[in-house]
Amino acid sequence: MSPGGGAIGGAFALGFALGAAPGPVQTLILSETAKRGLEGGLRVMLGANLTLLGILVALALGFSSLAPGPGTIRTLQVVGGLFLLWIGGVELRSILIEGRAPVGGDLPPVTVGRLGPTLKGIASVILNPGAWAFFATTASALMAKVTSDRGTGTALAAALAMAVGVSCSDLTFTILGSGGRRVLGERGLRWIRTALAVALALIGVAFIVEGTRG
Repeated sequence: MSPGGGAIGGAFALGFALGAAPGPVQTLILSETAKRGLEGGLRVMLGANLTLLGILVALALGFSSLAPGPGTIRTLQVVGGLFLLWIGGVELRSILIEGRAPVGGDLPPVTVGRLGPTLKGIASVILNPGAWAFFATTASALMAKVTSDRGTGTALAAALAMAVGVSCSDLTFTILGSGGRRVLGERGLRWIRTALAVALALIGVAFIVEGTRG
């Protein structure tokens, strides 16, 4: 394998490992898949992974100034934590409303939480302090090295390979989540959705606490 091919393969493997690591994006994918089916998870993936690709391409082109400083990271922790707390709360409210609806009857309209899965996916990357820490360290270092050794073209190919790796890993979560309705039934699925909503809220609280402590 050529050095350029090795760098691209390594970027794919790093992306796949990044996507497999439990975090807000993966929890959101499972939550939206349980709620909306396969389409919901794919739409979260679309928003999150296109955002990831855009940032990686910017790093490959040499825009290392995108990496935020410590103060920005703390702000992202608080804002991102509030976002996850809001998403979790909206989902819990939606589950509660669905549980009170009469069997076979129409669900009452939910007037909050109009942010669609794609926009949630975008926000889950932009407001994720862990993602920006990765961009500022591992991703920046990798793109700088590949650019120095093999040129900008190879760095762009590595950025694409990393995004594809993340997408492949995320797709696994989406497919697994899409089978939950058939296996668990509606009641079991509501319990899973409740657990995922609580998990999102707890991650949000952890982000807020860490950000406010500085």
